[in-house]
Amino acid sequence: MGQLSLVQKPIDEVHTRDRGTYLQFFAANICNVSAKLIRAEAPKLPPDPHFSVIARAFNAERFTILRSKTQGDNIQRDRTVSDIQGDELRRYAVNFHIGGAADVKQLGREVHCPTGSMVMTSGSEPLSFKKVSDHDGLTVLLPSSFVEERLTKVEDICARRLEGPSGLQRLVFTSMASLQEEASDMSPHDFQKSISILSELIVLTLGQLSDVKSGASPVRSANLTRVKRIIRTRCEDPDLSLTNIALECGMSLRYLHNLFRDDGQTISEYIMFERLRRARRMLEIGSPLTTRVTDVCFASGFSNVSHFSTAFKRTFSVSPVDVLRNR
Repeated sequence: MGQLSLVQKPIDEVHTRDRGTYLQFFAANICNVSAKLIRAEAPKLPPDPHFSVIARAFNAERFTILRSKTQGDNIQRDRTVSDIQGDELRRYAVNFHIGGAADVKQLGREVHCPTGSMVMTSGSEPLSFKKVSDHDGLTVLLPSSFVEERLTKVEDICARRLEGPSGLQRLVFTSMASLQEEASDMSPHDFQKSISILSELIVLTLGQLSDVKSGASPVRSANLTRVKRIIRTRCEDPDLSLTNIALECGMSLRYLHNLFRDDGQTISEYIMFERLRRARRMLEIGSPLTTRVTDVCFASGFSNVSHFSTAFKRTFSVSPVDVLRNR
């Protein structure tokens, strides 16, 4: 199986009857998966379907838009922990099911996605994705930072079908389908700008689902998103304080604490996790020959290497040295 690289082909396509070739294309443009055939144990499954796929992907600055049409697709794609560890790029996938259906399992949820539905999954969590027989789908890959800076409680949105189609959902789908069709005639700059703008529409659409699931008011959700964006931008600063964050956002410390209490964590826990996530990212893309754990520790906002290593292992169940060594 191929490994998703930080450097992707601007345009990649496949037209094949070979499942292995398709899975290599899938890994190169979407993510690593472990695939297995779905046996014909149920009467509705064909015993030996004739598989074929036509797919085309356009990539720009960690954004991807991909259209795939499959026939006889009885492959179940499971994204395991080892698959996740093998990917350098972590993203969210938004799937529009144009024709056919799929079953998705993630974060303890199972959802059936019929024709016309829209669902988002996380590339950082184990996943099971099953399509049976013919399917036509449009997939948009969004960088994790892009989504998480704009939405709160993203994990509550993943593997939940967006009912519709609403007016906004139809607008997003038709716009994305049009972009995918016209991308080959666009300059890289125009494509990058277009997919960034339309991705904002996707996040806006998913935000409706977020508000319904969390029960949070739009104002509080917007304020929490703004605070998180500031923390992500400045988490490497060891002198970052709650007072500075509150002043920059124009809110009181009490209100700041209440925002994160609604989010199910303290603001200090969130800052710690963002620093640890930044550190892990640096270790994952660093070279074991030139990258030092001490440097990563200080570059992530920590001032004590021992404290950093303990917190890192407690959070990720692996030491910083082991992450770097596995590179």
